[in-house]
Amino acid sequence: MLKTTVVLSLALFLVASAVPIALAQTAAAPTAQKLVDEALAKHPDVVIIAMHVAPPHQGDYVIVASNIGRIGKKADEDDMRVINTGKSNLEINKTGNHFEVELVLQDQSGKTIGAAGIVFTYKPGDDKARYEKIAEQIRDEWKPQIPNKDSLFQPAK
Repeated sequence: MLKTTVVLSLALFLVASAVPIALAQTAAAPTAQKLVDEALAKHPDVVIIAMHVAPPHQGDYVIVASNIGRIGKKADEDDMRVINTGKSNLEINKTGNHFEVELVLQDQSGKTIGAAGIVFTYKPGDDKARYEKIAEQIRDEWKPQIPNKDSLFQPAK
């Protein structure tokens, strides 16, 4: 009984100790989240935005801001292709109800700092070029507000 109590106490301590670390690694980047929230408010056609950026001192690109959670989720192959090539990815999702625009995210100087996934509700016949233009507009509105990648992780102003 004593051994079980000690083991359970140790397990509880380890879990409790890890909680702040886990939360710190998965919390949304404040300025990045503000940009996402403002874009969603301004552009009612947009249903999902996810910003993929490598946090300071980390190599992996992850979701750092979104309106659907998934903060900390590692960038997938499409995200990385956009980041590495600078070319947008446009596609209708598997179920056919969303049009997804994945485009490169840049800071004020034009340096690539990540990718933004901007998603629209879609039905056959919708103007995909219009959705792409809206996504580009959002990206272009963000660029002057991002002095550098690290600024996305600073407190929102």
